[in-house]
Amino acid sequence: MRITKYIIIVFILTIFALIQLGATPMSGIKKLNQVIRSAQYYYFEDFDMDKAMEGAIRGFLEELDPHSQYIDAKEFKTINEQFEGNFQGIGIEYSMIDGYITVISPIPETPSERAGLQSGDKIIKIDGESAYKITTEDVFKKLRGAKGTTVNIQILRDNMEPFNVMLIRDKIPIKSIIASFLIEPEIGYVKINRFANNTVDELESALKQLEEQGMNKLILDLRNNGGGLLGQAVEMVDLFVSSRDTIVYTKGKISSANEVYYSHNNFDDKLYDLVILINNGSASASEIVSGALQDLDRATIVGERSFGKGLVQRQIPLTDGSAARITIAQYFTPSGRLIQRPYNKGIDEYYGIESIEDTSLTDKSIHYTKNGRIVYGGGGIWPDSLIKYDEDFVKFLKNKLRTNIKRPFFKYGAHIKLEHETYLNELNQDEYYSLIKNENILNLKIEDFINWLEQEEIEYDKDFAIRDWNFIKINIYAEVANAKWGKNISYKIKSLYDKQITESINYLK
Repeated sequence: MRITKYIIIVFILTIFALIQLGATPMSGIKKLNQVIRSAQYYYFEDFDMDKAMEGAIRGFLEELDPHSQYIDAKEFKTINEQFEGNFQGIGIEYSMIDGYITVISPIPETPSERAGLQSGDKIIKIDGESAYKITTEDVFKKLRGAKGTTVNIQILRDNMEPFNVMLIRDKIPIKSIIASFLIEPEIGYVKINRFANNTVDELESALKQLEEQGMNKLILDLRNNGGGLLGQAVEMVDLFVSSRDTIVYTKGKISSANEVYYSHNNFDDKLYDLVILINNGSASASEIVSGALQDLDRATIVGERSFGKGLVQRQIPLTDGSAARITIAQYFTPSGRLIQRPYNKGIDEYYGIESIEDTSLTDKSIHYTKNGRIVYGGGGIWPDSLIKYDEDFVKFLKNKLRTNIKRPFFKYGAHIKLEHETYLNELNQDEYYSLIKNENILNLKIEDFINWLEQEEIEYDKDFAIRDWNFIKINIYAEVANAKWGKNISYKIKSLYDKQITESINYLK
């Protein structure tokens, strides 16, 4: 009975796809039926037909594009946890691209971010076993687990040999806003890591608190934000726009896939100057927000070109409670820019183009904002002000001390906090930040840190530790602050070496 059910499902999906492709439906159905019958008759031992048919469905949908997929009932429940509840695991936003778990962005404050995983990383092994063409169900089984347990993953990164990273699973936060503070007098900073059910409510609450502290300009940080719910992205744009304008629209083949979302004039719209930070880990809903506010001349976009995920999926319920998530349309910004980046299946390049960081591609199309400024299409959102990290900072990001499983910055920060407890008790967080900004606090020395690393038997490269000391020192200060006052002051301290943030501040000033 269950075999028949899956054959019917595959039959329906196959007809649907063949019609879309303009093929003769019966030729594909006959071929599929022949394969099933041949396997049943000839295969040398009994096999699980349910699993085989689910594999056929998954493979079929994966051939359409990188984001169409089959989701069984159990998987769907787990996916929903990311937006409505919480779970324990490693913390990544990902897509299956070319058969591998490909990191779109590490979720802030999770093991993946702490280990330095980057957008575009491919997980090629999990605990020594190949992760090629792994199912979504197995991704959850292998990467999720109880807090404190470990998982070893092998990463393939552009222009590098594969390397192993040991991650300690932890509780994955579901709050959308992970930092919110005045970064300068009158300039607020809010970092949003996803678009979940309560994102806009959280943002309005954060903005209210900052306004009470005197904020009248804002930096909205959407870097490494892999997206989420479309409705929340639309509401966020509407919060900053006081006119009736197009926010985003979709185009597909069926009429119900063609929709236009508009902004409205509300009495509580936020009209202050706005900078939005994006990078190549900003995807989907992040691109809808940054693209719309750029096109409507409501924000200056700073940073790097975004990821380029602009496909609209619709979930088609299947008879057993599972679903087929099928791409039905594409997203366009108000000026007509297609958000989706070109992709090619089967070639070992990130989304089938030269590099996600390449901002000199010749396939850019010209579009115009509401006030007539030129903006560029061609996949992803192109920043108004392209700001890349300095070479020294990029080198620091590759320092293995950042990804060490023993978390030396955190541990040494706790050590320093304990050593200077009395002095720190005399300060508030603003005084602490001011002293660090003027490089006059705690008298941290590289020699002391290296001695501590050796005592703790933590692997390190002395030359790299000396080379990156100025960045390491800021991270230690931030860990001290996090332990003493919380994550807001920690993020504020780390912003001192963040060129994209400092340039945004200069612009707003």
